[in-house]
Amino acid sequence: MKINVGILIFSDPTRRGTINSEVKFLNSLYEYNNEDCDFYIITVNSNFTKRIIENNKTIYNFKHNIIEVFSEKDLYKINNISCIITYPNHSSFYGGVLNDNNVLMYKIISYLNNKLNKKTFIRVNDSELKIRDYRSICKLRLEHNINNKENNITVFIKDKNNLIKANDLISTKSWDYSKIFWIANGSKETYDWVSETLYDRETKMYRVDSKEQINKNTIYLSDDLLFLVRKNYERFNEKYSYNLNHEKKLCYIGFFDTVNKKRAKAFEILFNNNTFKIPIKIFGKGTEIIESLKDKQNIEIVEGFIEGDSEDYFNFLNKHLAYVFIGKGNNKSRYIGKTLYDSVVARTPVVVYKKCDTEMICFKNKDYYFENEHELKIIYNKLLDVNIRNNWIEQQKQEIFNNLKQCDFKFKDQLISLNETVKEIYKKNDEISERQLLLF
Repeated sequence: MKINVGILIFSDPTRRGTINSEVKFLNSLYEYNNEDCDFYIITVNSNFTKRIIENNKTIYNFKHNIIEVFSEKDLYKINNISCIITYPNHSSFYGGVLNDNNVLMYKIISYLNNKLNKKTFIRVNDSELKIRDYRSICKLRLEHNINNKENNITVFIKDKNNLIKANDLISTKSWDYSKIFWIANGSKETYDWVSETLYDRETKMYRVDSKEQINKNTIYLSDDLLFLVRKNYERFNEKYSYNLNHEKKLCYIGFFDTVNKKRAKAFEILFNNNTFKIPIKIFGKGTEIIESLKDKQNIEIVEGFIEGDSEDYFNFLNKHLAYVFIGKGNNKSRYIGKTLYDSVVARTPVVVYKKCDTEMICFKNKDYYFENEHELKIIYNKLLDVNIRNNWIEQQKQEIFNNLKQCDFKFKDQLISLNETVKEIYKKNDEISERQLLLF
């Protein structure tokens, strides 16, 4: 019997093409362990349907059908769906307005959990994200207004349509979080970061579930499956060797906006004195936040966009001396970031700012780490030696590959566990009924 996996698309999980692996891994799920599954992409409006059709040969290039659920009237269309995999909804109201896509997404999952008694898998891809219940934050916003009538009316309350949508959403049954499962990168053994993000570092009023339930429902998938490490390495086997014609520059590529602003602080601390004039190129979005570094001639800062997992993206990494890893800019890393894996694919050595990975999650070899500008300069000079650089590339690849666990995730296994739980409940209910009959 086929398992029907629904993929609910209500926002752009690819971040405009920069993180295409957030969809591509679904194809790997099918290829590795889930041949008994049929995939259905569930869209919440015609624009998403159009975008998916346009990207059928590139991003959404796995076998699938499309189910359009544009309103509550269409909820019946998912009755035969066995489970849904999707992404977190918004954790706040942008401009004080409810987002229609997020409202509908909430209703779809509520229907799946409560009416159909089926599981939802939510891909949590960032330790700095706020994961909150959209219905709950809506309810809290309305209650806050009732309790503060004398204060100025907020944008949230001024919009009459907003109020109608808010009250409508509150009338929807809350998600059953016992059926919500969190799919994460990294590993529980290295750092169990999901419960920390959803519970320990979250304000009490916004926690979606108990710490125990979050731990129980967290699934750490293989990074190899999520980030396509081996697949991409093989993909560039013929093109990339150890590049002897690289620019004698370090590089960094990534975001500095939204939840990634601490990265700017890390770079500003590192290059505050700029004593050794180490050449580095910093490329990405939100680079205006590192204005203080723009006057330094050895630091090239480029605001731009390269499509993730494209040849241009890997070429960027391949043509530089080394990639500088700073994680989220925090004092410790909770998991290995995708760009580190991509650097291994591009045959580019990685150097790690130890102040951002104090527990050395990335590598065990301390030679790859630096704590200040002077130590980075020493590493820079080392990597100018072709033999040392090539050895680092090979050694880092071996360590990363040895630590990549195999993917053993099967939708069938996940759904059997739910069915067994349901059977157990019915069994207990039957036993209770039998005992009650004996009393008469």
